[in-house]
Amino acid sequence: MDDGKISPSAYDTAWVALIKDVDGQNGGPQFPSCLQWIANHQLPDGSWGEPLMFSAFDRLLNTLACVIALTFWNIYPDKCGKGINFVNENMNKLGDEKEEHMTPGFELVFPSLIELAHKLEIKVPTDSPVLKMIYARQDMKLAK
Repeated sequence: MDDGKISPSAYDTAWVALIKDVDGQNGGPQFPSCLQWIANHQLPDGSWGEPLMFSAFDRLLNTLACVIALTFWNIYPDKCGKGINFVNENMNKLGDEKEEHMTPGFELVFPSLIELAHKLEIKVPTDSPVLKMIYARQDMKLAK
């Protein structure tokens, strides 16, 4: 990586992709290139995230954020389908990860993404034991 450059983040790009056109003239996204970037960077397994190393925390967070962005704009349904299949098939891998590898704030951010996904009628599991553990961590952190 050259000085002054950072690698792109699927999670951050997905959030920017949700911004509506500030002029409100076309009702579309303010940054359509973000949606194109998301479409172009889906990994072969249907996920988004770091391609050189698998971390369930990284991949699930990035993938759900990207699926939300694409679903919000109702585009690339095939990519959304592959992404949500990845989420559903890999959710329980969160329980296999070491806690020290957890993305900072994961226990706060991931449940919020799940809630947003449900509002967009994206079907993600909510009753898995690993999710119950994450929600318990969220409750503990918010109770402080």
